[in-house]
Amino acid sequence: MSCFAAIDGLGKRLTRFAVALLVACATLVSGCASEPPPVPPAALTPTSADVDFLRLWSSKAGDAGRARFEPLILNDQVVVANRDGKVTSYSRDNGIRRWTQRLGVKLNSGVGGTDNQLYVSDINGVVRALNADTGEALWQRQASSEILVPVVAGFGVVVARSTDGRVVALDPDDGSERWSVSNTPPALTLNGYSRPRLLDGGVLIGLDDGRLLALNLNSGKLIWESVISVPSGRSEVERLVDIDADILVDNAGIYVANYQGKAARVEPARGQIVWSVPLSAGAGITLNADSLIVVDDNDTVYRLDKESGQIIWSNETMPGRRLSPPTFIPSGDILVGDVEGYLHVLDADTGKLAGRTRLGNDPITARPQLFDDTVYVQSTGGLVAAYRFAR
Repeated sequence: MSCFAAIDGLGKRLTRFAVALLVACATLVSGCASEPPPVPPAALTPTSADVDFLRLWSSKAGDAGRARFEPLILNDQVVVANRDGKVTSYSRDNGIRRWTQRLGVKLNSGVGGTDNQLYVSDINGVVRALNADTGEALWQRQASSEILVPVVAGFGVVVARSTDGRVVALDPDDGSERWSVSNTPPALTLNGYSRPRLLDGGVLIGLDDGRLLALNLNSGKLIWESVISVPSGRSEVERLVDIDADILVDNAGIYVANYQGKAARVEPARGQIVWSVPLSAGAGITLNADSLIVVDDNDTVYRLDKESGQIIWSNETMPGRRLSPPTFIPSGDILVGDVEGYLHVLDADTGKLAGRTRLGNDPITARPQLFDDTVYVQSTGGLVAAYRFAR
């Protein structure tokens, strides 16, 4: 089988490995006789063990596969879903199961929602609302196509984004449509996209063509758009500039990063770029009071100064480990998961490894979720665990 035949059938949305395979094939003059293997995970390097992991509880929630399933952390519960349509609520403190809802449909992504109401989407693009206290099914609404990221809710509205580029705002009471907007994706995109980011009066959307949009939350009308990266290159692969990392905000600005593009800070009133740094964001970004953490497509972790964009340090010791989106832990250090089920802590000041533990054998692709002093993690195999840390 040829290299190009190996990616036949993947459609117009490619995994990053498929993109790498396309590039490798395109650069060989005589073609390739067999598909190159993925970059093997780098050997684990010794760590100083400055950080200790305390696992508070763990439970098996069911297989999630490669789709985007991550725990939703609410005031008193952790809610997770699996590929087979089972949604489970656990007590946040001790992991005791509160309720389970079996929807009888295959799901495409994890749970979104609030303390009152939860939302999931199935492989047919149906958004389903559940009561957060009991898991009881409330209503369902057909979207225009598949939804690959968890539905978001807040400020009295529910927002879902479909693979065809459509963004729809729904009424949380009955699922009726309030407004919708459409943006045609490029011919070739990466398999995934960032979640809509809700603000008081607005919603931010990162597009597959490198643009960031700010829409009015009540009407869907465009407030402004900002071009983070302009597609360039001769091939469709070279022109990929998807904004797949989730958009972050604080009182000072909006922070965004895209594939084969930039990490940038954007001024919120008019969408002007304050600073940008050439980086190809892979897994995602996270933010605290003074720093932006970026994981790039080579599994290099960068710490950037939030005010200037200056790179403070980088950690290049984990190539091929396919790191998860990063999370800050209470000490201010950085936590990432990897393809072999390990959790790694990086020292915030130096970027050096400061601790490591293993959740299980399955990859950790979802962002670990920090709530108060506890981090909640879900693997692709469905193992969910709560950790605290000591330094």
